[in-house]
Amino acid sequence: MKTSTEIFAENLRDLLLTKNKTQADLGRFLSVTDATVSRWANGESMPRSAMLDRICVFLHCTPEDLLADYTKVAVLAPEDVIAEEINNNPRLFRLMFYASKLSDDQLDKIIAIVGDMK
Repeated sequence: MKTSTEIFAENLRDLLLTKNKTQADLGRFLSVTDATVSRWANGESMPRSAMLDRICVFLHCTPEDLLADYTKVAVLAPEDVIAEEINNNPRLFRLMFYASKLSDDQLDKIIAIVGDMK
């Protein structure tokens, strides 16, 4: 799990990139050293709340944009899990390729054979 400092650092870097701004631009605007901004961007420290407000002004964002954890755990639907498995396994991919060329009756016979293998 990420710390609030790590989350802030990641969001700060992303917002600077999105807004086409540099750490040096931010430092000049805030009248702080490049080292200070670098520590924020590398997750070594956090700005105080008054400074956070000024960062938001510079980046035209809200404090939540800088502090919220936007990391999302992807939840795949079962069919997406199967599709990913097929794409990552050349033998399964080949099997699905050939299976797609079979008639419904042929496919039903193969499914019955595989079902009997359990």
